[in-house]
Amino acid sequence: MLNVYIVDDEPLARAELRYLLEQTKLVQIIGESEDLEDILQDPQFEQIDCVFLDIQLGVNNGLELAKQLQQGILKPEIIFATAYDEYALQAFEVNAFDYILKPFEQERVQSAVEKLVAKRRETQAKTIEKLKHLQLDKLDKLTVYVNDRILLIKIQEILYCTSEESKTIVVTEKGRYFASESLAVLEKKLTLKGFVRVHRAFIVNLEHIVELEPWSSSKYNLILHNRHSIPVSRLYMKDVRKIFQLSK
Repeated sequence: MLNVYIVDDEPLARAELRYLLEQTKLVQIIGESEDLEDILQDPQFEQIDCVFLDIQLGVNNGLELAKQLQQGILKPEIIFATAYDEYALQAFEVNAFDYILKPFEQERVQSAVEKLVAKRRETQAKTIEKLKHLQLDKLDKLTVYVNDRILLIKIQEILYCTSEESKTIVVTEKGRYFASESLAVLEKKLTLKGFVRVHRAFIVNLEHIVELEPWSSSKYNLILHNRHSIPVSRLYMKDVRKIFQLSK
């Protein structure tokens, strides 16, 4: 899903575009405003994949505002959505991805979104191919996924990895991410990085364990510094006792 932000000073135009975008089933509208400046203050700015931007915004000019976005570190794609066809050349000079005209048509909006999704998938595939050639073990980073984004997170920041409904989840203080590898594959990668398998569904970073909580005569829960509780199954109790030098 693409995270989309709409900028248009006409409420009816924003509502129409929102409706047409929602019909594509390929986007999530995470915000809208009369002026692009509001985006920069939006707490979800880092999550924006694409901005649908009008050219004429009251006293402001969408082309100039687009240039501001291009100068930042994060550069969401820009699709101009306007009633003025004479600005098309200038729009592409500021690296606009597409240019659609009012009144909006469902087919045209669908086409623009599908092209952007295809581009992002191609970019993702190329990134994955490049990552295959990186020695990530030496970088102490792990590849994870959020929507269509590929992120590299520091292994030391991982609290634990778990498996839910056949999906591998990597948990940090900042959030939960998907990993492409199985928990068994991650175990092999992370064992030498201070992680230990404590349950069929959990691999834990030893650095983040602050307490062993007994819950039966011979079983424990591992309490992490953020108070998450991880169960130790009977199969892995021997390993845990050895690591923490427990007598029983």
